[in-house]
Amino acid sequence: MVSFAALLKNDIRLILRDWKACVLLLAAPLLFISFFTYALSPYLEKSSFIEPFPIALVDKENTTQTRMLIHQIEDIGIFSHVIVMDEEDALRYLADKEVGGVIIIPEDFTNSVAIGENRPVTVVGNGAMPLQAYIVKNTAQSAANLVTAAQGAINTIWHYDNKAGLSDSELDARFNEAVMDYMLTALARTAVFESVEAENGSSVTPAEYFTAALIVVFMMFAGMPGMKMLVSERAGGITARLAATPVRMWKVVLSKLLVSIMLLVIQFGVIILMTSRLFNNYWGAPVRDVLILFGAIILAVSAWSVFTASISPTPASADIIGNLGILLMAVLGGSIYPLTSMPESIRRISVLTINRWAMEGFMVLFSGSSVTDTGTHAMVLALMALILFAVSAFMIRFARRR
Repeated sequence: MVSFAALLKNDIRLILRDWKACVLLLAAPLLFISFFTYALSPYLEKSSFIEPFPIALVDKENTTQTRMLIHQIEDIGIFSHVIVMDEEDALRYLADKEVGGVIIIPEDFTNSVAIGENRPVTVVGNGAMPLQAYIVKNTAQSAANLVTAAQGAINTIWHYDNKAGLSDSELDARFNEAVMDYMLTALARTAVFESVEAENGSSVTPAEYFTAALIVVFMMFAGMPGMKMLVSERAGGITARLAATPVRMWKVVLSKLLVSIMLLVIQFGVIILMTSRLFNNYWGAPVRDVLILFGAIILAVSAWSVFTASISPTPASADIIGNLGILLMAVLGGSIYPLTSMPESIRRISVLTINRWAMEGFMVLFSGSSVTDTGTHAMVLALMALILFAVSAFMIRFARRR
């Protein structure tokens, strides 16, 4: 125990020698959580990373009904403003990349819709702004689908009225009534889209979401200095000299792990304190659930650090492998970009990352849900840790034999 205490004391001294890096590891999570919350909250609230943009609109009919339609388009939040102009100016604005798209309403459009003729609305997207053009196109397509559905309802009413044996005058009256109810009422709507928020007890704030997403990333970074020390000692021949002494190798590794765990505990405590104060994050989950999840994450992070050290021949390679691995898991695990917006293949791969399970565990804690806990997430993280430790032990033994 005397030798182990000496190793631990020396490792703590070496870590504290670079106190600026320690302060950065404690402060960086708060800075990044603040930045992500400020910059990306609109994505969580409106499901859009794109800024509002202008479009041009050409109204060749210029009636009360089309002006109502233009007003509806202006109420769509993704369009910063709708510029009504003639066709020549609209196309010039499009060529100058001043608008994301142009919508051209033809003459006698409203009447053509009412009688089923359906004169087409022309939509021209800006090729230099593909995402904006896609949004303009799909907005117009949604409106066309609404008109088609309304016309289908009108035709259904006419068909059954005709089968029922109504006279021509009655058919005309019923047809005109249906047109008024379905078409003109649709044009007179005050809102194109309606937002409905489901009531459930598992909602989290943007700050809580990004805390859950980023906390494990910085815990993984905080676990790297201790393992980099191990690689540096091995590359410098210190480990070989220690092997000739009564000091066991496991004591050397354990000392580095304990130093990393101390740093992780301090970092986690600072994050809990500051996020609850600055962002009002909910940390009122059962202490048992918090400790179980935190302990499992420490195991997984420590195992990742040992694995990185076992396959890194030099400190430089440890930096590259460790940092790139952390960033890759951050992307695949949903720490940078929400998994719900990623392809199915990425979502499947994400289950192999520490970030995915740690993030979902923290989301459970922040949700305050009484029907779920973090047991499953902790078990998966612990299993990942055991696998990484086993592979690391094999790699270390293989390196010794060589």
